Amino acid sequence: MNINDTMKITFWGVRGSRPVPGKDTLIFGGNTPCVSLEIDDKLLIFDSGTGICNLGNKLVQDKETVKAHIFISHTHWDHIQGFPFFTPAFIKGNEFVVYGQNKINLNFANLMKNQMIFPHFPVQLEQMAAKIAFVEVDSGVEISIEEGITVKTLHGNHPGGCLYYRVEYKGKSCCYISDGEHYSCVDNFLKSFIEKTDIVIYDANFTDSEYEGTDGYNTKIGWGHSTWQEGIKLVKAAEANKLVLFHHASHRTDEEMFKIEAQAINEYSNTIAAREGNIIII
Repeated sequence: MNINDTMKITFWGVRGSRPVPGKDTLIFGGNTPCVSLEIDDKLLIFDSGTGICNLGNKLVQDKETVKAHIFISHTHWDHIQGFPFFTPAFIKGNEFVVYGQNKINLNFANLMKNQMIFPHFPVQLEQMAAKIAFVEVDSGVEISIEEGITVKTLHGNHPGGCLYYRVEYKGKSCCYISDGEHYSCVDNFLKSFIEKTDIVIYDANFTDSEYEGTDGYNTKIGWGHSTWQEGIKLVKAAEANKLVLFHHASHRTDEEMFKIEAQAINEYSNTIAAREGNIIII
């Protein structure tokens, strides 16, 4: 295998809703969503939750100049709250293209800037020294990155909307499906979107019991998240390969995550629950 033809996927933040540091989340991690994908010297980053802080520190340590494409699923806080602390963005000579949706009367650039305005934050986005370009994208677009890398988008079922992403390169593919709620049957649009992909990173915030409000739980229907059981149904229907459970619930301990992962593997053997620091190479 030519190393230049591979996709290297690294998980920097895998938790949903809010960061949860502490002794009960040491193994799976407590940072909010951020996943990097490296193809040769090209860097793609998906979401900028608190996980992007550690990614940024590693990039500054390893690279003289940092260039990356950053794809934001949506601008709920857990997916952008690490951006103001992304060290490479403050260094002159670095370059970033940041992609995302506009919302009603706000363009995407302003959505990203507004979390850093006074009195919410002491440093404004304009004070970042790197070259940062914001690009608005919507569902159904195809973004061509250098040297044959293609990123496709699909609308996600989440309050306020969000985007799913599929990266393709030399016959390999990876899908980032965070913050999406399933329907009563398999979504044919999503099924087609992830069809035969190598990796599906899937929002499995809830279990079926939590989602449906059985076994003493209050229903989570309409909250905009899915379950590991629905992830397995989708991956099987789409004939995709590996399922990576993602966006773990903020209350979920490592012990509980191990149990969920074991149950999921029993139903679909090519499943893992994402951990901070996990690396997958395809």
